[in-house]
Amino acid sequence: MELEQLQNYYATIRTYGVKLYAVSIDSPEVNRGLRERVGADYTFLSDPDATVLDRLNIRHHTPNPSGKDIAIPTQILVDKAGVVRWIYQPSNYRIRARPETVLAVLEDLDASRQ
Repeated sequence: MELEQLQNYYATIRTYGVKLYAVSIDSPEVNRGLRERVGADYTFLSDPDATVLDRLNIRHHTPNPSGKDIAIPTQILVDKAGVVRWIYQPSNYRIRARPETVLAVLEDLDASRQ
């Protein structure tokens, strides 16, 4: 559901010069199927060894039904210089940042640049 909501807001998100990536431990084939199912225009990245998850410190060490660790649902906004400007990582994996929240943060960051 989160991925579908992000797609609904992606055109607006792009107006801020933001690129969106979804990272998961799933195979490229599974990610491709999910991307097609939700009609996503943004990029899905496959991280089967959880290398990126570990570098970002977002691995949830509670296995999914297949026995693999999963990503903690996290939103990270990084500027063009590679500076992290905002992180949303809830303590409950079932909670996600609402797209409206992400858009409000983007507006604030954009206003602070002017």
